[in-house]
Amino acid sequence: MSIEQTDVQQALEILGAGTRLDILGENADLLRYAESEITAQHSERRLRVRARINRDGRSVAGSLETLDPDAVRVLADRLHAALGELPPGTSAAAPVADHSAATPDVAAASSVLESDPAVRHQWFKTVRDGLDSSAKLGGAIRYDVLDRVVADSTGLFRAETLTKASIQAIAKQDGKSASVRIMHRDADQIPVDEIPGRLREALRPLPMVQAQHGTCRVLLKPQAANALIATYGYAVLGANAYATGRSAVSGRLGEKVASDLITLVDDGCDPDGLPSGFDAEGNVRRRTPLLENGVLVGVVSDQRRAALTGGVPTGHAVPDGWRFGGDPVPSHLLLDAGESTDDELLADCGSGLVVNRLDYLRVLHPKETLVTGTTRDATYWAEDGKIVGWHPQLRFTFRMEDVMNAVIGVGSVRERCDQTFMESVVVPSLLIDAGPLTLP
Repeated sequence: MSIEQTDVQQALEILGAGTRLDILGENADLLRYAESEITAQHSERRLRVRARINRDGRSVAGSLETLDPDAVRVLADRLHAALGELPPGTSAAAPVADHSAATPDVAAASSVLESDPAVRHQWFKTVRDGLDSSAKLGGAIRYDVLDRVVADSTGLFRAETLTKASIQAIAKQDGKSASVRIMHRDADQIPVDEIPGRLREALRPLPMVQAQHGTCRVLLKPQAANALIATYGYAVLGANAYATGRSAVSGRLGEKVASDLITLVDDGCDPDGLPSGFDAEGNVRRRTPLLENGVLVGVVSDQRRAALTGGVPTGHAVPDGWRFGGDPVPSHLLLDAGESTDDELLADCGSGLVVNRLDYLRVLHPKETLVTGTTRDATYWAEDGKIVGWHPQLRFTFRMEDVMNAVIGVGSVRERCDQTFMESVVVPSLLIDAGPLTLP
């Protein structure tokens, strides 16, 4: 689904001065499976057009799913009528995106653009046939092509095509489950052949131990660390939350807010993540250091909060009407790797919990960084640095700030992950000292 520049320019002319368009064409090809059988394969096509008009101190927004001129005229009439009902000067003058900044070049992968259903079928067969006959496979394979355009009536026009291939494989055996999720801009770079071995290793034949209680060390494997780091970034590291005192780190730039082992950046151009070039306002994404050896050194911003980032937005504006809120939030987090191997982290864990995945992590109190979540898929108990059994799934309630300060080990190998509210998160394993993740 290509977005023609002439159609965009025509829509801008219809909507008039002060208009900004944020357009997303979504093309998804999916293969779903359960109980080791393919259950569905289908394609989804969608065009989402968000329009905002800022004029004479007034601001209105609306959306539609086409660039057809007649539909755009209907939207224009509604927005112009809404503008006329607003008193003048109710909104601050809209800042203008920097036209001179070059859009980073993000290459789309032909392996996804030239989507072949036979490849996805082979991926499924490779994973299914590589498991023990008693194991059942579920999950999904998805190819996405995203055509993005941000343009405005002052002449700004930014466009890019993003590709993404992902596979989630969940294996169940003898009442236990393990999962692997891998994604890349290029489908040819996904090591499908490695997935069966990872699942077989995770489904190791160990006894189920009784649920442990109280304090212990916790080893968060990358998919679990992903949920922690992404949720922390979302709740804490946006410029608006920082400026309004809603962030746990408000007023603490230059102060230590996490373990010395934590160095975190947001970089939409780093190929280790899933790169993209600009945000919903047309601001280019800029590499933004956030934490350096535990010290808060920055936050991410949009045009409205650019004063906090040297007068230049970092490229983290979110779309109008975004279901996760209107504040700027990180989009491409990368946590520096450490020097510890997985075996060394496990040895340092001693007797404690090994968590492969955190699920349903929900923010209960942003200012206190209080969250709740559950473990899921392959949660183990370790004794004397060796995994000795499966641990029952459990629910945690904890303060992310406490956990970030209790990191005592960082793995040397990072994994590329994602979240519904973040394009990519690249993280290693994290070893948490006893206390913040108390077992109920």
